[in-house]
Amino acid sequence: MWMVDLIKNGHSPQNVGQDADLVAFQNNENAFHWNGIWMVNAFKENPDLEWGVAPLPRIGSEEAAYANSHNFVLFNQAEPDENKLQASKMFMDWIGRNSLRWAEAGQIPARNSVRESGEFTDLTEQATLARQVPYLRFNPQITGIYEVQTVLDAAYNEAVLLVKEPKTALDEAAQRADKLLEENRQKYGEVE
Repeated sequence: MWMVDLIKNGHSPQNVGQDADLVAFQNNENAFHWNGIWMVNAFKENPDLEWGVAPLPRIGSEEAAYANSHNFVLFNQAEPDENKLQASKMFMDWIGRNSLRWAEAGQIPARNSVRESGEFTDLTEQATLARQVPYLRFNPQITGIYEVQTVLDAAYNEAVLLVKEPKTALDEAAQRADKLLEENRQKYGEVE
């Protein structure tokens, strides 16, 4: 595992506490910090911090970056109100068309026309990170997937903290994840 090798080869310290890398970065004590785009505005608040952003480097055989998103959901109603449904759709469309404010808060808008606008391009950090949009990868749409993600995150932590070898941590996590997925299938049924 590439990140574990960074630790084993002395490029990164061992046994780093949660957010210690962030604190060190904000104190100009480490060279780079991987975090989400939402950190842009926090870094801007520190006038003494010299920083910039870049898309994630390619690690492995293809360009990919993990992504997550905020979502609006319209649930099926037992007694639907067509006026409320249309109003909700109009609201969501308005948010999408006006999502430059979303970007200013440290996000990347989903709407192509907003990302292609000059106003968005002027948001240097967000526009730089938006270059990754073509190869962002989201979790699969499976009910209960975030429970599974928690198991995988724990395995990642065990590996980078050198508690377990990466293969062992990931194999054990895969077994727990498979069990959780099966339990979710039993609980929720097949989701299409």
